[in-house]
Amino acid sequence: MKILAPGMLTGALWTQAWLGVWGALLLTIAVLAGVIAVPRLIGETGKATSWAKRVSFGEKIWLNRLFLPVPATDSARITTLYLVFWMGGLIALLGGFLSSPILSLTGLAVAYAAQFVSFGKLIQLYQTMKDKTPLYRFWTAVPHNDNLPGKAAHSKHG
Repeated sequence: MKILAPGMLTGALWTQAWLGVWGALLLTIAVLAGVIAVPRLIGETGKATSWAKRVSFGEKIWLNRLFLPVPATDSARITTLYLVFWMGGLIALLGGFLSSPILSLTGLAVAYAAQFVSFGKLIQLYQTMKDKTPLYRFWTAVPHNDNLPGKAAHSKHG
């Protein structure tokens, strides 16, 4: 949803040419509610080692930097990338509201470029920090169920 949200919100604002300002704002609010609700409804998906999970883990580590410091250069780069992403996103939203293709496209280009670069930096941060504390180390641990039927379960109490 992080990848789809800027384009969907900008597109919803572009509908003001057909729906009017209030219709476009209502549609934008509905899209925003969907962007927030869909991940909560779907829940956890995929492997713990997928790139999206590693991005998520890196973001959690970056947000937790007040409690467990991260390398200053990584923190500064990620902060800058987030600021660039938000500026590009706001310009794209303004372009959608004003029905300006130049603002929309350049804002989305800047936002997506910053977002994808930040994904790489967040994965690097996770790789750097995953062994710094047991909490980070066990995010990718797969629990093994010892209650599964098998030879070991039937050997003593069979």
